[in-house]
Amino acid sequence: MRALFPDITEAVDAAYASFAGEPQQAGFDEWLDQQVDEVLPGPASLTIQDSEAAARFDAAFVAAKTAAGLLHATVPEIEAFAEAGVDLDRLAAAMSADATLTPVPAPHGLGANKWIEAFDSLDSPKLVIAEDAAREFASLDLAPAPSSRVVKVGRGAGPAVQWTLRLIPSAPGPSLLGLSFAHGPHVTLSEMLMLQLMRHSVGEPPLDATSFTWLAGSLAQGRLAARHVYDATERAIRITCREVVSQGPHLGARPAGRLIGNLGPV
Repeated sequence: MRALFPDITEAVDAAYASFAGEPQQAGFDEWLDQQVDEVLPGPASLTIQDSEAAARFDAAFVAAKTAAGLLHATVPEIEAFAEAGVDLDRLAAAMSADATLTPVPAPHGLGANKWIEAFDSLDSPKLVIAEDAAREFASLDLAPAPSSRVVKVGRGAGPAVQWTLRLIPSAPGPSLLGLSFAHGPHVTLSEMLMLQLMRHSVGEPPLDATSFTWLAGSLAQGRLAARHVYDATERAIRITCREVVSQGPHLGARPAGRLIGNLGPV
């Protein structure tokens, strides 16, 4: 926002300079952001025709930016996904048909420690990763498999973190229950954890309090797969593994095979 009003910010910075006014400058930045939010449309409103869907996109990206702050990461702006070729209006149409779908920009390739530290910074929930999942975490830390619907852009500096944008079913439990791992496609671990952090940022309860969600990526040479659950008693999100043939009334999938926007590595 400071970049939008360089003349004003330069004058105010100069006025505060004599006070070494770091707190004052931070306060000015916050005030300026609030004013701009009131008079300018959200980024999604500039690219998505459906006003209701645009508002949901804007809210999701605000929550995602808060979540990314816990990961010491930066979410690409929604315009970056649009410029990379993602058809946001198609995503908006899917959202209009299914109110449970949430746009989730997710980073892949951060590693387990970043996620654990992010959840450790919260009062709850914490993140607990079982040993067999931790051992092969790299297999769970991958972006969705490339397809004709995946758009890629160039490589940037720093660690190779790959961002994707997909619509994730965010009902309390999986939309498809009683299924083995073979019945996908499945949400990735990063998408599920990002969604949980996004929900925490707006005061919404964790998902999977009474269910398990299969996560993409097989382990142990294809014999095992990871699953996600929220343990309300321990106030912890647990990532555990089961054989891919396992199934039960509370185990299922959140199919996330919608249009993908892939901005990695960045």
